[in-house]
Amino acid sequence: MSLSNAEKGCVDMVEDVGPVGKSPGDDVLVSADGRIQLLPVPSKDPNDPLNFSFKAKLGIIVSCCWFSIMSLSVVGGLGSILTIFIDLYAKEGVDATRVGWLTTFPSLFIGIGNYFILPLGLAFGRRPVTLAAIIVLLAATIGCALSQNYTQHFALRIIQGLATGATESLLPLILAEVTFVHQRGKIYGLYWSTQNIINSCFNIASSYEAAALGWRWYYWIFVITVGVGGLITFFTCFETAYSRSIQIVDGNVVTTDEYGVTRVLTREEAQTYITANARVEGDQNGQSEDSIPKKTYLELLKPWSGVKNPPFKTMLDSWWRMLLCLTSPGIIYATLLSSAVLAAAIGMGLTYDNVLQSYGWQAKNVGLINLGGVFGSFGGLLYGGIFGDWFVIKVAKRCGGAHTPEHRLLLLIGPGVITVFTLLLYGFTAGGGSTWGGPYMAWAIFEVAFVAVLIISTTFAAEAWDHNAGPALVIVVGTKNLVSFGIAYALIPMVTKYSYAAGMGMLAGVSAFIFLLGIPVYYLNPVWRRYMEKKVKPS
Repeated sequence: MSLSNAEKGCVDMVEDVGPVGKSPGDDVLVSADGRIQLLPVPSKDPNDPLNFSFKAKLGIIVSCCWFSIMSLSVVGGLGSILTIFIDLYAKEGVDATRVGWLTTFPSLFIGIGNYFILPLGLAFGRRPVTLAAIIVLLAATIGCALSQNYTQHFALRIIQGLATGATESLLPLILAEVTFVHQRGKIYGLYWSTQNIINSCFNIASSYEAAALGWRWYYWIFVITVGVGGLITFFTCFETAYSRSIQIVDGNVVTTDEYGVTRVLTREEAQTYITANARVEGDQNGQSEDSIPKKTYLELLKPWSGVKNPPFKTMLDSWWRMLLCLTSPGIIYATLLSSAVLAAAIGMGLTYDNVLQSYGWQAKNVGLINLGGVFGSFGGLLYGGIFGDWFVIKVAKRCGGAHTPEHRLLLLIGPGVITVFTLLLYGFTAGGGSTWGGPYMAWAIFEVAFVAVLIISTTFAAEAWDHNAGPALVIVVGTKNLVSFGIAYALIPMVTKYSYAAGMGMLAGVSAFIFLLGIPVYYLNPVWRRYMEKKVKPS
């Protein structure tokens, strides 16, 4: 992935660039001669993360994927063995609803953790905050394995959720900082899908582990894997924060913000950006890029790289920018959409243990439902990641090389139909009187839509408002855990009081309504974006 100087593109003076002539939010993804643009443009600095060797980038990607997989697996994998805790904590007078909180509340605190971990990473550096999150997760997981009552277990699960917040905010930022724009669809597809695939494999094994070794070994296994991941991260995940200057490629002004989001600006946008940020090409920490020495491996291993800007100001600015994103209909839509599918996943995950046992499955075999989830996750990766990238480039070529964010909304038609169908299938077969194949197939097919929607909605959010793309991604990824918690929290009592058909049927209706909101958003978001563009133009 490292580039020679000849491949890095030509850099011109901003004053020599004429208007690009694109509409707000429409980035030039394909050049006039059919080449895919290489963005961001790597600097001449040997310590630029984009100039890292292939092996160094691979180490960063593997460490990010490892941490995300293990943290989300330990937080979200209790569904297969939930009946064990229902029986265990019934002796303390804890009812089944409160035992279910061991699964739902960590998801809530993953969302809350997003809003603190990302600003901390922006203020103090990606590497130290990532290492701190791993240490906290490891300590909390050891605590869960040693917990003696429900209260201890519940409190430590919340801490696990907070630490896991890094996987949906800081780690995607790290991945963005070591990859080019045209690579991110596949990298993010790999990141989200491997989470789901390996999480499903752990869920398959967890019921057998608990039956053979006891429930505490569910956590001890993750103590080992998280510890190994911590070592991998320490030795391979280097600091990726890098302040990029404005660069000009093929007559286009290119900027990359602190969130790793690359934008192609018009001349007026460029002049506004330069005035506001006062960033000079070729200047990194007041030193010419040509004269910066390459860091040694031992220097890269330093856990702490220092603070460049006032930390509290940096954190406040990031929160303010996230708040502004809530004015975008596209970002609100992406948030609701990802929340709905996550709520459906949590709803099924909390109930399939009881459902399959009611059909005669042994408790130790319940985890096998996730075998279908593995294949479903591969389907979601193929559709949302590989086919999605091909589709967007194809549509951009038909539109003269211009890509609009709303092109991605067309990809949601298939996942929308699948989500509604599988929720209804699960609801009408989970209550009994049918066959276990109904809920089993519903879960497997639903995973296709779940992974695809996760990839498509987050990618769309990053493009929906190009002036605040980074904070938009955090809003969607983080807030979905908060909203889905509320939906799932109401779903379980509804299923208990009425029926699976009523609860899942209502969730299917809500999901269908949210998917259909994509039609007005397809037309309204470009109008809103043009309105916001006029507001930020210099007078």
